[in-house]
Amino acid sequence: MRIAIDCRFLGKSGIGTYIENIVHELIFNYPEHNYLLICYNTNQIGQHASNIQILETDIKPFSFKEMFQFPSKEINKCDAFFTPYINIPGRIKIPIYSTIHDVIFLDIPELTSYFGRQIRKWFMSRAHNKSKTIFTVSNFSKKRIEFYFGKNVHIVTTYNSISSSIKSYVMSHPVSGKKDNYIIYVGNIKRHKGLQVLIKAYTQALRDGYNKDLYIVGNAENFRTSDNEIGLSFMENSKIKFIGYLPNEKLYRMIAQADALILPTLYEGFGLPPLEALYLGTDVIISDIDVLKEIYQELPVSFFHVGKAEDLKEKLMKDHCLCSDVNLVRGKIDELYNKKNIANIILNEIYVS
Repeated sequence: MRIAIDCRFLGKSGIGTYIENIVHELIFNYPEHNYLLICYNTNQIGQHASNIQILETDIKPFSFKEMFQFPSKEINKCDAFFTPYINIPGRIKIPIYSTIHDVIFLDIPELTSYFGRQIRKWFMSRAHNKSKTIFTVSNFSKKRIEFYFGKNVHIVTTYNSISSSIKSYVMSHPVSGKKDNYIIYVGNIKRHKGLQVLIKAYTQALRDGYNKDLYIVGNAENFRTSDNEIGLSFMENSKIKFIGYLPNEKLYRMIAQADALILPTLYEGFGLPPLEALYLGTDVIISDIDVLKEIYQELPVSFFHVGKAEDLKEKLMKDHCLCSDVNLVRGKIDELYNKKNIANIILNEIYVS
């Protein structure tokens, strides 16, 4: 079988990690198949094998050119086309398998303009209609996709997995158990991430004698004008430190040395940072939204009532130490969420279809 895979999102967080894990697993553990990898350049792949062919293109996802000038002729020589997202190039004639990670912009419409929401909905609907199978990363997301687009298309949950780079970091930096005097948040600086709740809870905890610093790790470009109170908190409280973007090595070190990672989010499709923190031996405190209860129900995490700063404050004040046996936790994560499972599910669906 020859499978075309859109790899243009490689190197980006979230979707980039998802496709990186899948491509690596397919190439090296399913060598009986051949893979046409569509990317911007060969350096983007970073790996070479006899069963891959690179198709270079400078066409961006969601562009006019993607719809009308994509190099589909070579793709149509394959048996199937897989994309890790909702952008499906024009003129693809072979069976299509796409991925809808979440429907956040439909569930929380105030995150974007009416026009922005309709554009996203159009792309999701198009992916839904053109795909033989839709993949998604949680049963929660599956239900929400079915709610908006119906059940006439087969939707399969693959879940997500931690990146190979974290496992490499763990191999070269064994966890010492020594923690520094800070807690950490990792992710986007957006309204649905619940940072206002975290800052409120943290400020209340400081007044009650809590003495750990709070580090916020994320891209500065994600600040929105509607999130001015978050920016003001950084300026007004010296114990809240905005770190900005960090490369993987520094990010993993910061997570591993943190007393706890906090994810106060109001909405996720999967919620990966707590999984990474647990693998690095750090306790996590997360909101009790449905998707996080689904993903973390078998793992040692501390839940707080979503949106409730007082409950989060009480969780911060406690001595957590839930992640005491790191190797046991890693084994459970590898059992539940690993790239081999994802690749198996995707290949099985392509075979069956």
